[in-house]
Amino acid sequence: MVLFTTVKSLKSYITLYLFLYPLMLYAQPADTIGASGFAKYIDLRIENGLMLSNGTALGKQVVDNTYYNGFDVRFSFRNLDTQDLYSNLYRRPYLGLGWYTSTFNNASIGNPCAIYGFLTLPLSFEGQQKLTFAYSAAFGLAYNFNPYDSISNPMNRYIGSPVNCYVHLGLLMNYRFNSRWVANATVGFKHFSNGAYELPNAGINLIPLTVGLNYRLNQEDVMASKQPLKPYLNHYRTNITLSGARKNYNINNPNYLKIELSVNHLKQVSYKYRLGLGLDVVYAEKSELRNTSDQSAFSKSISYSVVGSWEWVLTKRLYVPIGLAVYLHRNFENGELVPYYERIGFRYQFAEHCHAGVTVKAHNAVADILEWSIGYTFHNNKN
Repeated sequence: MVLFTTVKSLKSYITLYLFLYPLMLYAQPADTIGASGFAKYIDLRIENGLMLSNGTALGKQVVDNTYYNGFDVRFSFRNLDTQDLYSNLYRRPYLGLGWYTSTFNNASIGNPCAIYGFLTLPLSFEGQQKLTFAYSAAFGLAYNFNPYDSISNPMNRYIGSPVNCYVHLGLLMNYRFNSRWVANATVGFKHFSNGAYELPNAGINLIPLTVGLNYRLNQEDVMASKQPLKPYLNHYRTNITLSGARKNYNINNPNYLKIELSVNHLKQVSYKYRLGLGLDVVYAEKSELRNTSDQSAFSKSISYSVVGSWEWVLTKRLYVPIGLAVYLHRNFENGELVPYYERIGFRYQFAEHCHAGVTVKAHNAVADILEWSIGYTFHNNKN
């Protein structure tokens, strides 16, 4: 059971707390440190859940011999400034960092851990209500897997790398005992994968049930009322984004570089949403090794597509890019298996016109590559 395992790691939790909590304070604007601008929380959670099979006989055998438990510690804050735009829009959301550890009680998978960032959005202003609901998303880096190896670990046909992405989506129910203690329960979906960086990459998928306790570390009240917003002034934006990824096409073979240049023109129609169209051009390294047709070297290496884009703005700087694209030209040998693809991830606007982020590109919901990107945005936002 993970609870007994985690008791042995109590020193690690304390070390993590001492390391992460100052980082969270440092990430806040200087004039709010030590002031009443943020409510700060610690959250301890345990979970148990089902691992989903990858649909193969060997995969089912692994699932049948797996018993999953997890443990999380989270540190978060809420902006108490009633004049803050996105604090009002999203009903005083929680933002923070977390650390996760688990056991599958199965040596072929290992005992994954993860460091992640998360965002929790209440469904309504909580006020003094006892029972409230919220939805949450977490994204980070997971490690301590026992990856597939044809000799030493042939059973694990789910994951081929020791380090992977961590994703957890959940719907929360909170019960408030008093102004500082809250119990919570979450039903959700948890996913580990490497975006085809190293095969196999069926991914590990879980349906966990999580229960926990949340404690507010300071006494500042969280304002419940919604403040009126100024009317939004629509404007246009053009993103130019350069992305890079590495893709493994066959187990035990090298992975190869993929580079993508994207141009998207969007109209921001509200404080939350941007809509637009764009063009993606992708270069796939060493395509001549996979494609033996009589196409030109350029045609074998390049694909391009038209993209419908939606950006969901979460804070003044953080947003979720979502795309659905249709190929104008593609190469099956480069992993472009169907005529369309999807994209989702996170991007952070670290300067007035510059952004960076990570996104997953998938074909028919199967990960193709994990893209790391940097870009420039032309805009004239008068809001």
